[in-house]
Amino acid sequence: MKIGNLDLEGNVFLAPMAGITDTPFRRVVQEFGVSALWTEMISANGVAIAWSAFRTMELAGHTVPTVFQISGKNPGVMAEAARTVQERGAAAVDVNMGCPVRKVVSKGSGAALMKDPVLAGRIVRAVRRAVTIPVTVKIRSGWDDGLQNAPELAGIIESEGADALTIHSRSRSNGHSGPPSLEIIRQVKESVRIPVIGNGGIAEVTDAVGMIEKTGCDGVMIGRGALGRPWIPGRILSRLSGGPLHCGGAITFAEVIREHFQYMLEWWGTIGAVRRMRKHLAWYSKGFAGGCEFRHTVFRLDDPEPVLDHVQKFFGKVAI
Repeated sequence: MKIGNLDLEGNVFLAPMAGITDTPFRRVVQEFGVSALWTEMISANGVAIAWSAFRTMELAGHTVPTVFQISGKNPGVMAEAARTVQERGAAAVDVNMGCPVRKVVSKGSGAALMKDPVLAGRIVRAVRRAVTIPVTVKIRSGWDDGLQNAPELAGIIESEGADALTIHSRSRSNGHSGPPSLEIIRQVKESVRIPVIGNGGIAEVTDAVGMIEKTGCDGVMIGRGALGRPWIPGRILSRLSGGPLHCGGAITFAEVIREHFQYMLEWWGTIGAVRRMRKHLAWYSKGFAGGCEFRHTVFRLDDPEPVLDHVQKFFGKVAI
C-alpha cells in the first residue's frame, strides 16, 4: 500500500490509543508484524510548548514507519506541530478529527471538527502546506446518528491535499460501543480517490477480511482488538498478504508479557513500568479462568520480579 510518497509493506495498521500506544507497546506489536504504527494522540498546543514532555513519541527500536497523530483546532498551531513531528522523525502526520472524549471535543478538537467542515478543511490545508511527509486524517462516521457526514467531510479532506484517511465506523456519540457501520466506510471509499483505511470493531482476522470485502477499503486499522493480543495485527497482515506469521521469538503469553514488561522497565523505570503495565496485564488475562484473582494479586505489587513470577505461574505455557 502507498500513502503519498510512503511505500508500505501491507495494509494493516496499529491505531492511536491515548495512554496505550507508547514506545514499548508499539515495539511489541511491531515484532509480530504491522505495516505502520500510529502514536497516541498528542496536543498540537502541547507540542508547541514542550516537546520533551512527550516521551511516548520516541522512536527507539522502531523498524516500521511511524505516523504521529496531532490534535487541535487552530490551523496555524497544527501546522507548527506538524513541522515539529516531521523534524522528530514522523513518517507521516495524522490529523485527529475522531476523538470522542469530552475534554477534547469540548475544546473544539477531535470529533468536534466533524461539525465544522470548513474549519476541518482549513486545518488539513495548513498542515499539508507545512510538511513534505504524507498527511492523513482520522475521522468518524459522524457526530451522532443525526449527523453522519463522513463522505462529505472525506471529500473536503481530499480536496485540501490529504494523502489518505482513516474512518472509525461509529459516530462520536456511540464512542466505542455498538456495531460498526460498514456501510459508511463503503460510502467514504466511493466518495474519494485517496486510500481509505477502515477502523472500528476489528477483533479477529475474519473481521478485517470482512471489512475489506464488504467496503472496498484499502487497509484496516486495529485498536482495542490488539489490547492483550498484540499479535493480532500481524496475523491479519499475514492473512491479507499471504506472507508468513512473525512471532518475534515469543510464542507464549508469558514470553510476550515478559518482553513487554522489559521494554516498559527500560523506558519508564521500575515504578512507572509496574504501574503502566497493570492495565496491560488486565487485558492479557481477560477471559482466563482465575483472572480476577490474578489481577487482584499483581495489582498490589510494586516489584517487577514478583509480578513476573505470578505471570509465569498464571499463564504457564499457554500459547498465543
